[in-house]
Order: sequence, then structure tokens, then C-alpha cells
Amino acid sequence: MPTMIKSVPGSVKDIKTLYKTIEELDISDKILLLDRGFFSENILNCLEEKHIKFVLPTKRNSHYYDTRIHLNEEFIYHDRLIKCGKRKLGNRFLYLYEDLDLRLEEQKTIFRKREEGKISDEEYSLKQNRAGKFLIISNYDIGKKEMYELYKKRDSIEKLFDAYKTTLDADKLYLHDDESVYGHVFVAFLSLYAYCKLLKAIKKAEINDKVSPIDILLKFRKVKSINFGEKSIITEVPKKVRELDKTLKFNIFPTKNGS
Repeated sequence: MPTMIKSVPGSVKDIKTLYKTIEELDISDKILLLDRGFFSENILNCLEEKHIKFVLPTKRNSHYYDTRIHLNEEFIYHDRLIKCGKRKLGNRFLYLYEDLDLRLEEQKTIFRKREEGKISDEEYSLKQNRAGKFLIISNYDIGKKEMYELYKKRDSIEKLFDAYKTTLDADKLYLHDDESVYGHVFVAFLSLYAYCKLLKAIKKAEINDKVSPIDILLKFRKVKSINFGEKSIITEVPKKVRELDKTLKFNIFPTKNGS
């Protein structure tokens, strides 16, 4: 069971912050998914000494990027081609990934920065070489694609919490009393709960490399329920939506024969 820990601004420099969190949580049989902000040799040594399984993205300027890792496999994740490689380094494993779509986007940005004189030729060369790549260091020995999906699970939940926080910040001026705040937080919590349930269903159906909870919501919203007095009808259900419903075993939409 993955346990996610996100760094708090100003706390990363003090390793005691992580020590205290580890002591408070029972993570002896769990995998610790850490934010990139926690990356340091001290953190790695600490986790290894405590025999804790960890997954930690390295910083882009880490010397671990200089380790030769052959990107000898590839897979599709949400319509993006991902190249990957893995190498054992002592008791640790390095997982290197290259998102080809992201690489092109970053290379364009890096090129513009050099043209504008914002980075030197040396920085340009280094950044171009690492464009679209990210490196994970772990003491957990699993498949490259499995590790990628584990990392993305943390990433998607983190983004959801950020969206949750942003919504609260955006609406706080309109929440004039305690009841409004409680109601707003409760609805937001239900949304977060529903998102996690969708994520679990996707994982169970083994299609998490193809769709996300947001994809499902966007596809299912195409189907409308229209009420005519005491009667209601459902608009035409697209074939792909019906197939997705069947794959996820939701059984939301009636079959064409009405059963």
C-alpha cells in the first residue's frame, strides 16, 4: 500500500521533519512515495537504515542523471510514448523515463531561453540532454512500467489535492459563515472520495495506462438523462462509453433491449 508524503516549503532542509513523520506513521509494510523536494543523500541513507521501501524522484541537477542507463523498452501511457530503462546501483535501483511528447515541448522552451540569452551554451546542452526525462531512485525492485504507474498514482493524487486546495482558496471569500465552510469542505471531500474510487476501479480493470478518472467523467458526461414528468429517458450512449462502462463493470447504462 503506497503512502505519500509531500514536502512543505521551508521544511525540506531539516531532515528531522521526515524522521518525525516516519515515527508517527506505521509504514513498516508500505512503500513511501516521496516528493522530489525530499531528495538528498541523507534522506536516502536514513530510509535505508530504517529498512523502509521508498520511491523518490531525483532532482534534474542530480549526478545520478550521469549514470548510463539504456532506454531499451517503451510503452504507451495515456496516448504518450514512454521510453524507459533501469539499472541496479549498489542496493538501489535507478528507473529512467523519457516522455517523447514532453521532450519536444521542453526542447522548444530551452531553445527559446538560449536565444533570449537566459541560459548559457553549457546549460543549454545539459538541459537539452535531460529534456523530457525524469529519474526515480528506489530500493524497490519492480518492473519499469509498474514503477512508472506507481509514480503517476502519486502525481495524480497530488494534483487533485492541489486542485482541492485551489478551489477552497478561490471560494473562501464567498463562505461567510461556518456552515458554508463545512458544507463546501464536505462536498469537496466527497469529490475527492469519488475520484479515488474511480482510480481504484480503473486499476482493477487494468486500464490505468489508458484512461484517468478525469477521462471517464468527460466521456460519461456526454450521456444525458431527460425527465418528462414521471418518465425519464437516457440519450444515446456512444459505443466507446458503453464499452468503458462494461469494462469497469459499473453497469450504469441499460442495454439496448432495455434489460
